[in-house]
Parts: sequence; C-alpha cells; structure tokens
Amino acid sequence: MFIKSQYASYAITKCGESGMGKAVMSKRVARETKKQNLEADGGAVQALRTVGIQEAFYFYEAVGKPTGELARNLSDFLDKIKVVKSEILVFHLQRGDFQNWVEKTLGDSKLGKQLAKISSVDDESTRMKVCKTVECRIDELREPCPAVSIEDIHNIVPVRAQN
Repeated sequence: MFIKSQYASYAITKCGESGMGKAVMSKRVARETKKQNLEADGGAVQALRTVGIQEAFYFYEAVGKPTGELARNLSDFLDKIKVVKSEILVFHLQRGDFQNWVEKTLGDSKLGKQLAKISSVDDESTRMKVCKTVECRIDELREPCPAVSIEDIHNIVPVRAQN
C-alpha cells in the first residue's frame, strides 16, 4: 500500500519483511498524521449522518409557506434539491439557509462555504451547481483516508514516488 503525504511517499510492508531502509517518518509526524486522519474521518461521519426531525432541513417557498419537504442527511438533501422548484432553491440560497444548515447542523464548513458561493439566479444552472457541489462533497466525504498508526512506524519504508 502506498501512502502519500506532504512529507514523502511510503510503502507499508508486512511485519517482519525487510525494507529498502529505515522509517523516515518521525513519531511526531506519525501522531499528527493519525490525528488528522481521525479528525477527517470523524468530520465525515458527522457530515454524513442522519439527523432527527427537529434538526432536519425544511424547505419553504417563502417565509411561512413550508413545502412539506425535508432532508435529514446530505443524500436526502441532494435528492430534494433535484426536484424542488427553482424558486425554492433561490429563496434558500439568498437567505443562506443551505449554508447554515450544512455548517451548523452537519458540521461541514467546507460544503457550507462552497454553497455560499453559488449565485442565486432563478434558472436550472443554479440547481445544477448546487447538485454538483453536494454530490462532489458526498463523494469526497465517503472516500476512505489511509491511516497510519504509531505501531506501524517500524513497517514504513521510503519508496520512489509513483508517476
């Protein structure tokens, strides 16, 4: 298995196999890498979780005019975005509702910032931009992160970068 980091590329060998050299990752770097991977995984779990009815996103046509549609997770949110009227998208984008729900309820500030950058023009391109942004973020959050534990430090050997 190859792991690329900001420091170098490494190959993890089976325990006891001889490698091309000694580990070049310090214990401090290994701890930081493990901590970053755990934080990333924890953030993904939080952002992809299903929330209760009280924390769900409720779609409105206007203030005081609920549509009856709600989303309890990002996948459900994406499905609803694909079918609600474009006026509803514009209403929520202008108010920053999508950004607020994603950041404050799901804890995903990256997606929240991306949604905030989408212009709230009343056309199908707005829907496509919102859908693509949410789809890409879901895919990114579901992508597994390779983890390196401190126990693996003796099994890490330097290798040449893959092109």
